Amino acid sequence: MENGYVGVRILDAPIYADREYTYYIPRELADDLRPGVFVSVPFGGGNRKRRAVVTSVFESTEVENCKPVASVTNPDVTLTEELLGLCGFMCEHTLCTFGEAVRACVPSGAISKVSEYYSVADENGDVSDLNSKAQYVYGYIKSRDRVSAASLKSHFDETDATLDIVSGLVKKGLVKRVFDVSEPTNRKKDARVRLTVPKEEAIELAGGKMIRSKYGREIISYLLEAGGEADEKEMKDALGAISTPLRQLRERGFVEVEYRTAWRNPFSGLESAEKKSLSLTPHQTEAYERLLSLYRSGEAKAALLHGVTGSGKTSVIRAMMDAVTSDGKSVIILVPEIALTPQTVGIFCSNYGDRVAVIHSALSDGERTDAWRRIRSGEADIIIGTRSAAFAPTKKLGMIVIDEEQEHTYKSDTQPKYTVHDVARYRCAANGALMLLSSATPSLGSYYKTETGAYSLVSLTERYGDARLPEVIVADRRKDKESGASGPIGSVLEAEIKKNLASGEQTILFLNRRGYNNFLSCKSCGEAVLCPHCSVALTYHARRRVNETDSKEDYRAEHIDAGSLCCHYCGYTSKAPDVCPSCGSEHLFYMGWGTQRVEQELEKLFPTAKILRMDADTTKTKASYNEILGAFSRHEADILLGTQMVTKGHDFPLVTLVGVLLAESSMYLDDYRAGERTFSLITQVVGRAGRADRPGRAVIQTYSPDSEQLKFAAAQDYVSFYKNEIKLRRGFEFPPFCDIAQFTVTSADEAELSASVLRLSAYIKQLSAEEFPDVVFRMYGPFEAPVYRVGDKYRMRILCKCRLTRRTRKMFERVIKDFGAKLGKRVILSVDFNPTSI
Repeated sequence: MENGYVGVRILDAPIYADREYTYYIPRELADDLRPGVFVSVPFGGGNRKRRAVVTSVFESTEVENCKPVASVTNPDVTLTEELLGLCGFMCEHTLCTFGEAVRACVPSGAISKVSEYYSVADENGDVSDLNSKAQYVYGYIKSRDRVSAASLKSHFDETDATLDIVSGLVKKGLVKRVFDVSEPTNRKKDARVRLTVPKEEAIELAGGKMIRSKYGREIISYLLEAGGEADEKEMKDALGAISTPLRQLRERGFVEVEYRTAWRNPFSGLESAEKKSLSLTPHQTEAYERLLSLYRSGEAKAALLHGVTGSGKTSVIRAMMDAVTSDGKSVIILVPEIALTPQTVGIFCSNYGDRVAVIHSALSDGERTDAWRRIRSGEADIIIGTRSAAFAPTKKLGMIVIDEEQEHTYKSDTQPKYTVHDVARYRCAANGALMLLSSATPSLGSYYKTETGAYSLVSLTERYGDARLPEVIVADRRKDKESGASGPIGSVLEAEIKKNLASGEQTILFLNRRGYNNFLSCKSCGEAVLCPHCSVALTYHARRRVNETDSKEDYRAEHIDAGSLCCHYCGYTSKAPDVCPSCGSEHLFYMGWGTQRVEQELEKLFPTAKILRMDADTTKTKASYNEILGAFSRHEADILLGTQMVTKGHDFPLVTLVGVLLAESSMYLDDYRAGERTFSLITQVVGRAGRADRPGRAVIQTYSPDSEQLKFAAAQDYVSFYKNEIKLRRGFEFPPFCDIAQFTVTSADEAELSASVLRLSAYIKQLSAEEFPDVVFRMYGPFEAPVYRVGDKYRMRILCKCRLTRRTRKMFERVIKDFGAKLGKRVILSVDFNPTSI
């Protein structure tokens, strides 16, 4: 034990057992263990192998009977001191486990897996004193060479009882545990085959009798024609099955094969249609110089780049990237949607080539892991991606850019429930870097921080070049309704689309609802057809556009073949019923319209137009975003219809018309941010029009034309909107004037859920009164979640308005760890600070 001790955090520990554990360092591992190294350790009474990460190293300890570290599992994958600190920060600020924080920092494909197996220790073991169930389990294990823990769980219904029996068999020496530590297998390697003899000798080999195999001579000839070296895969494609003759040539010393790690990069070679040189206007230059002075200060700084749509914020960001990377530092650029990634990557790959690495959830495990390794090795110093890219293991971080910083997708809704702004703030503080937020419609919280001095405000008030803000037309749909027109495309928008088609210009249409109809309802009883697993109405998705014998002119909604009803929460699908499930009536009718229905309406109204639809149903593959946007950019379509994917970040010179089909779709949500989100959505989508030298128009269809949010959005007047909205937030004491902690209790047993949430409410009050009287907060609830049941599990919530100080977090941590440990496996307790929806 003279080699010292390490503190480790178990990656799979539940939150109530999530702490540092002490192990001693075996002599053979003395040179390999340091903070950030991944290891395998024996854990618990059964000494089951568990994955862990070393968090500290020390010479002595007062802990008795320490166990030894079993092995180093990932010698080439380690966490830097900065990322280790970030994991601790996330545990404190989101109340996640250390393992959950580590998995946010490291792709799953880079971490080894520890698999647990059971096998019989003695074929002739005496099992006569075992009960019938234990003998059955023993017999099941004996009949196989070895059985995994997962197999036992799937084979026996009583999972917990069965594992207890197995543990008993292990203690009796009848069964033994075996652990396999599997290294990551997703490394891709390229093989280069090289001649090891002089050219003259190789020519003789290719034409002589020293090599009897025809394929062997062909390999030598192929290598001679390739200059003495070739890729093994290309050689196999050209010559066929050559594995055996190639091995024989290697054994005789005529060739050698060198294996090199091949980085999978699906964006390699991707470039935008045109490589544009960087030329800043006087306004952009002024903004750039202000940001540069903040970066050059050598201290951690935060700035908000607020510019109207089309003002050239990306050009300013590019100029800052050049300055930062010229200092040998790395830049992370975050975008809110995967849909924006191909366009953003295309812009930057045109200028920075393979120095760019991309990280987002649509990549395969291997692609994400290779991107992570390229970044860590220093091959990529410009990282682009969605929120997970904030954890990229960069060297010498100089700047983190959060584009469209107001978007709710920057907040994770699964553990760890972090906000990317907090991660960026921590990393910039640790590196003395610049955190640059960018948006035409910043979140109220971020803009408020510019008033308090926490952020520096840098503004761009003019569009780039000759581009002007679009003319905005507010179309009152009540007038269409009075004239009997109830379709999704109103008369004003229809006329504007016709103008665009006649002039050869493009149109973007936005509707925040996918599917065909919003829901299926019954005229007799008034009930909607609900998901059997969730407390929401099912959305109707049509199967085909029209019957094969119907022309577009004969199109009617009832001509659609029977499609399917789909739940957008749990994914449940079923055939659309012929009668009402509640009362048996045949009088069913479809309500509302989604993007699928609008697409068919457009085909009816504009039969010669080419239409692309972009929503969750048409972008299920990782290439689909780029394919749709690329086709629209090449003017292979006249109209792009979509959900929020089409509202931000895109720059298409021929788009001169934008249509918002239902402006109030987010206006009347039961959330204090409804007005902010409506303003942001409308402003962003309106900003897609007229971004080049052609004037743009925007048509906002609405049944509430007098809404203040719509008026501010139509005028692209963020400052007036902010002043109006911040007064309401201050008056009702909503963020940024407080924080919100949301406790959610989930269970498949509704009665147990109700009892648990009442006990939780009482426990919070008791804890506050007895141990945390200094923590000021107001508690609301318990009450049902807006969607009470999801996936056959019921959810209830308690909200607390507070200030998230260290003491407040400590109190909430006690709630999660102490009370959560008493709930049992059938009830789950979680907490979310400042959630995106309440």
